[in-house]
Order: sequence, then C-alpha cells, then structure tokens
Amino acid sequence: MFLGEEMHRVALACAESRLKVLRPGGFSVEPRYTYNQQTRKWEFMSAEKEAMLLDEGCFGELRGTIKPDIVIHLGNPFLAQAVYDFKFPCVKIDEGRWCEYTRGPHQGRTQSDVYKGVLSITPSRILPRIGVMP
Repeated sequence: MFLGEEMHRVALACAESRLKVLRPGGFSVEPRYTYNQQTRKWEFMSAEKEAMLLDEGCFGELRGTIKPDIVIHLGNPFLAQAVYDFKFPCVKIDEGRWCEYTRGPHQGRTQSDVYKGVLSITPSRILPRIGVMP
C-alpha cells in the first residue's frame, strides 16, 4: 500500500509540473467535487476547504464527494476535456480496474461511471508501463 501511495504522489507531482508548462490554468490536480443537496448540483470544493475539513476530522462532510487525479479543462473544473486517474496495480495480479463503490451514495457504481456522470466525459486510467487506458 505504501509503495502505491508513493508512486501516486510522484506521478501527480510529475504530471502537475509538466501541465503547468503545457496548459497553464487549464487543468486541476486532485480536484474535489461535492454534491449540494439544496441546489441538487455538483460543486467544486476548494483545496483549502478540503484541508480544513480533514484537519477538523469532519470526514463525513467528504462522503459522496469525488476526487479524480487529473482533470484537463477550459479554465473551469466543470468544463472537462479529459479526466484521468492513476492506477498502480500489483504486477500480474490486477489490471488497475476502476473500483466499485461498496457503500455510500455511489454504491454499486464504478468510479468511472460516477466521474462520467459528474463531469460528462468518459475518464481514462493511466497505468505504469502501459499508458492511458479507457
């Protein structure tokens, strides 16, 4: 688990450093989207608000939110042109499949299905040694 988390951290940092040059202002790294029950619409949650909720132990506030790894957009996180999620499968054991939610508001749906429903674009997986996969 630790190795996968470290690989994820390094991959995100690498992607961000390259995208800053290639698409300044046109991407988000680990953006968090939350569903507003009152407006019945998805909203973008700032990194500052997410950090505050985590620091205060308000994990329930993050239930049902989504957080893709990379969103390429037109300057607005809801105008997605591409959505990517890094997957670091164990060698010869797993293909880096989209996880299926086993509980919560997205229960029974895959991460891919939820991302597509929120961002209106089919997300892709990025696997080491393989590249971008649907």
